[in-house]
Amino acid sequence: MRHLAIVGSVLLWAGCGGAATEHETLGDRAYAALQYSDALAEYRLALVQDENDPELLAKVAISALNTGSLSEAADAYRALAALGDGERGTEAADGLERVATVAFELGNSEALTAALSGLRQAAPGRALGSFAGELAREVGDAPPSDESISVLTYAAAAATDARLLDSLMYSIGAALRQLGRCEEAVPVFESLVRRQREPAVVESSRSGLGYCSLAVARRFHGELQQPISAEEWYQRTIRGAMGTVYARQAYLGVGDILFARGDYPGAAQAYESVLFGAEESDSLSRIAAQRLNMLGEAESVIP
Repeated sequence: MRHLAIVGSVLLWAGCGGAATEHETLGDRAYAALQYSDALAEYRLALVQDENDPELLAKVAISALNTGSLSEAADAYRALAALGDGERGTEAADGLERVATVAFELGNSEALTAALSGLRQAAPGRALGSFAGELAREVGDAPPSDESISVLTYAAAAATDARLLDSLMYSIGAALRQLGRCEEAVPVFESLVRRQREPAVVESSRSGLGYCSLAVARRFHGELQQPISAEEWYQRTIRGAMGTVYARQAYLGVGDILFARGDYPGAAQAYESVLFGAEESDSLSRIAAQRLNMLGEAESVIP
């Protein structure tokens, strides 16, 4: 019985191998006849028997590309690149760049992101080639999404011009802000303000930095009830967005934290910073003045 079981297993294995070869052969015939959909179907069946066969992966990838199945093509090329073969790696990088180009032309952001992700791993220096700027502008016209942020990140990695790089980085920060991911956006804006390369980008980044760092500070202060972290984020707002309304609002938050802590001199200094250089009718100034009056009353009852 054991002998029969072994014979059966061998025959089954041989049958599967034969089936894989037959599917690959049928796929080759269909591909030669320009019947790419039929070829892809056969190659898929053959690949089931050995998902790491580089020849089959390459055939699936090119057939998928020719049928417009761009995401499948990108996945197959990424699998081919992962095998680590030098010649196959180059073939995979070439294929991924073709997928990225076609996906860009067709506006297929899912396939584009997959292809660029593969390129970043397989051939970082070729991540976007010469169309980084055009790609970023195309993505910038669409509503922000996780995919658009990924594409902008790859574009920034490929940018060779400093002004283009800063523009791309600002687009990433702005997209993160719109998606409510302010804690991730702040370091992006901070780096742009620190570099001081493009005045328009610097000013927009300073505003974005102020908005986002203040939003994070208020979240720690109110929703999370973590005053120490809130104070750190308020101070980060003050440092990064000095001269903006966000910095004045941050001073107000710092004053409230210090007042609650019993540090009346520190709170008074923070509230006075809100008043510095402001119009008398300014709403923040009125709030700060009220806080100072309240602070004076609190100090007067201290024995």
